[in-house]
Parts: sequence; structure tokens; C-alpha cells
Amino acid sequence: MMLRKAVYLLAFFLISVSAGAQINIYLGGNLEGNYSWIRGEEPTFHPGFGGGFSFVYWEYEYWFVKTGIDYYHKTSSVLNYPDIYDVPVVHPDDKVRISYTENAIGLPVSFYVRPYESGANALLLTGSLEMIVVASLKADTEEFGEMILEGSSERNWTKSNLGFGVGYQRQIDRHAYFNLVASFNMDIRATPSYNSFTLTLEYIFGAY
Repeated sequence: MMLRKAVYLLAFFLISVSAGAQINIYLGGNLEGNYSWIRGEEPTFHPGFGGGFSFVYWEYEYWFVKTGIDYYHKTSSVLNYPDIYDVPVVHPDDKVRISYTENAIGLPVSFYVRPYESGANALLLTGSLEMIVVASLKADTEEFGEMILEGSSERNWTKSNLGFGVGYQRQIDRHAYFNLVASFNMDIRATPSYNSFTLTLEYIFGAY
């Protein structure tokens, strides 16, 4: 009899704890548009796109951390010497316009702060550090045509990216949110190095 009561009490306790437990693991996905340019001489500005999957750890009300995996497509052109085509530079003005198209996979670590909220709405401030692996990189010029670039000692296929942004969060259910974030992102330790203005729409939902 005492054992049965103990089992009932334990079951009631576990159910109560589970019902009242705070969900702090969120999953989701994102879509993004970017407006990018290469740091170099006379760069052009071009739109791009991306998307990915998000994993969020949200333990405290006013901040949370996100990681995941993202895909990016960026393009831009700059004036530069055509040394990637193994063309000798005879004159200092022997520069051509080289267009680059990059497809990359990113592994971000982002920190979100919610400094203000009102009802279902909240302000977001974000900072991120991302490791990026370049999946493909293509160069194209009118003079020398198209070239698929390979890795070399001068061209790293892994790079880092720093980002800072501000955004808006909307709660749409008890454990579901939309995040809309505008950010500035810059590649470091990369050739070519992109700068981007990025607009990201993200949906996250509580998983555990």
C-alpha cells in the first residue's frame, strides 16, 4: 500500500515538473536576402540569397544563443590584375573587371539580446561570429572568360565572418516566434572578402 502511494506521488511529481518545465531548446529555419560587394577597387553591388536551419538555446528571458547551418550565394566584381589567369602584368594599369560568384556554407554562433518588449513584440540586438566554408568560387572576365577557382596557398577556402544587427521579434504562439533581423556582415581572412547588408526572416519553435 505504501509502495503504491509512493509510485502515485512520484508519477504526480514528474507530471507536474514536466508540465511546468520551461522550454529552452528551439529549432527553426531562416531565409535571407543579401546585398553584397567585394572589398576592392571599384566594386559592384549585387543582390544575393541564402537560407538555413537554426538551433536556439533560450534559457533566460532577455537573451538567447543561436547556432545552426546556413547557405549563402553572393556575387560582385572588382578591378584587379588578372593573375588568377596566369597572365603576366606588364603595366600597372593592366587591370580588368573580374566578377566573382561564391557559394558557401556557414556555421554561425549568434548572440541575441532583447532589451525591450511590449506584449508579443520585442526589439532584438544581435552579434555573430561565423565560420564559413567556400563550396564553390567562380571568376569571370570579358577578356579571359570563366574560371572555376581551386584552393591554393593564397586563397583560403575557410574564412570567418563578423556580423552586427538590429531586428524585431514577434511571438505568434506560446513557444513560436518570428525574427526579422537587418545586419551588416563582413568577411575576415578571406580572398575575395565580401561585405553584405543582410535581411533575415527566421521562424523558431520550442522543441524541448
